[in-house]
Amino acid sequence: MTAQQFDEYWQQHREQLLANDSEYQTAKKNLGMNTGADWLLFGIPAIAGILSFSWFTLHNELLRWLVSAVVTIVCFVLCVWLKSVLTGDRPLDEIEADLRESLRRQMVDA
Repeated sequence: MTAQQFDEYWQQHREQLLANDSEYQTAKKNLGMNTGADWLLFGIPAIAGILSFSWFTLHNELLRWLVSAVVTIVCFVLCVWLKSVLTGDRPLDEIEADLRESLRRQMVDA
């Protein structure tokens, strides 16, 4: 099989191949909100945004909303990072790239 044929095969069967990979499915399942701790981690940014709106005493209302939005986004990013560290899963795109490379080695180099 040539590299071009493999690319066509991957495009046609990508979803099925990923569905059959247990590591990919486990990592995908862990992205969801499965436990109370998940809900807490994703509730923290909302609470931080609300509290930051009242804590910052800026005279410009638009600037207060902007600061609150930035605090919320930063807290959300930190919570997503913290969840990924706690679960220990690799990112989905990394797992997919490894699966694709291993299949390519099996099918093209064989």
